[in-house]
Amino acid sequence: MEGQKINISTLNAYNKILIYGAGQVGTDFLRRLFINGFDKTKVEVWDVNFKYIGKRFGFIIAKPDFSRFASEENMIVIIALSTDNTMALLNEIKEKFIEAGYKNIIASSKIAMFGESHKLNEFSNNPYLNCSYENEIDFSGSTPLVKPIAFYLPQFHEIPENNEWWGEGFTEWTNSSKAKPKFNGHYQPREPHDDLGYYDLNDADVIRKQAEIAKRHGIYGWCMYYYWFSGRKLLEKPIDLLLKNKDIDINFCLMWCNESWTKIWVGNQKEVLIKCEYQYDDPEKFIDDFKKYVDDERYIKIDGKPVILIYEIQNMANVINDIIPRWRKHAMEIGIGEIAVISSIHPYTLDDMNAVEHFDGETHFTPLVYADSADAIQLKDEQGNTVSNEVYRYEVILKNYKRIIDSSDHKAYLSCVCGYDNTPRYASNYTILDIDLTLSHFYNMVKYITEEALAYDKEYIFMFAWNEWAEGAYFEPDRRFGYAVLNTFSKAICGLPLTLNKE
Repeated sequence: MEGQKINISTLNAYNKILIYGAGQVGTDFLRRLFINGFDKTKVEVWDVNFKYIGKRFGFIIAKPDFSRFASEENMIVIIALSTDNTMALLNEIKEKFIEAGYKNIIASSKIAMFGESHKLNEFSNNPYLNCSYENEIDFSGSTPLVKPIAFYLPQFHEIPENNEWWGEGFTEWTNSSKAKPKFNGHYQPREPHDDLGYYDLNDADVIRKQAEIAKRHGIYGWCMYYYWFSGRKLLEKPIDLLLKNKDIDINFCLMWCNESWTKIWVGNQKEVLIKCEYQYDDPEKFIDDFKKYVDDERYIKIDGKPVILIYEIQNMANVINDIIPRWRKHAMEIGIGEIAVISSIHPYTLDDMNAVEHFDGETHFTPLVYADSADAIQLKDEQGNTVSNEVYRYEVILKNYKRIIDSSDHKAYLSCVCGYDNTPRYASNYTILDIDLTLSHFYNMVKYITEEALAYDKEYIFMFAWNEWAEGAYFEPDRRFGYAVLNTFSKAICGLPLTLNKE
């Protein structure tokens, strides 16, 4: 029953679609329905944890009730459970449906729906950027139409914990520098441009140089990942260096990365390295730590309120009602004043989580969450074994993103992505979304989100990411293409033509 294929277009022939399971597999399927504009009135979703998970992409989650639709004509049941569940459980649930009188049932631990398939040695189409090396163009004399904020990864310096968990000397460069191409034409390893090199973020001069490059390209600030675990902080050195060196001319804000660290990179997600918990006195402790950053005049604000972003609100679904009000209350008590709490859509919206009332807004983290596996390319080895089901053409991601945004209420801040390739971290089951990426495609994405922000009176856009090198998502210059990506971004946000050459 694993890997059954479901053609979403044929589902329109059914009067009712019942999906059992709103975990990883069910959510992926609901995302595909959402991306493809599926009629929500036809869909019922059941999950045993319905009280805690709210909605998924606008689809209401309900408690399982096997008698509810047993007599319904022209319907299909899709049991979508993750691979962590046994086939015995799948069969058990299927039997319950059969006993209740349901007839058209698909039970699968992996609902597959993929596009073209390639063997690794056959996959020779241009995977990433068919363009020439570009020197830096200085856009200091141009005025950005919006204020771009780039997500910023601080894991480019050693910490004792990473040395213990991953080996002596571990930083983000460890995996990215030793990456190998997976197929013909695959752009790996990605090497940083000599203007920055394999930098160490223990050095304030590096952060200063990064900020100078960002400012010359119209970037308003960085959203820096903040790893806070009930008072214990990791990778905070670059943030503290920025705070200490007031001459570094870049605005910044913090995103609380509220997830546990595991060994997922080596296929062991169950081994927890450090757990993200929600202890009783955490809200006040968090705001106490937060105060020194928001007191800095460079800290980014919305309507005068310092911004706190949250990475994954689904991780705190049971405590949102407690944490956010206490954040606000304590911020007033210690003199910060009102704060703006922003959720990252990754991939769940505030509406999905029934949490709209507690937040001041939300932003897309990356358009990658709108990758539709129906568009994915399967990569297989010479023996025919699948090594990845998550390879996409950039143009398809852009098309899906536009479709979703055009049908939205346009309240969320948008984000652009300059590519994505996490093969440095994963030997298999990796994700690549920049197949056939061109500067024209990238320019069109940035232009689209810039124009959307202007049309709906939004001050900011977001960028994934300034320096996610091991995920192939970086705006920093590299050795192969120089400043081509960053120059293209600047043209788009300043309303300049792609063909402009200021060199």
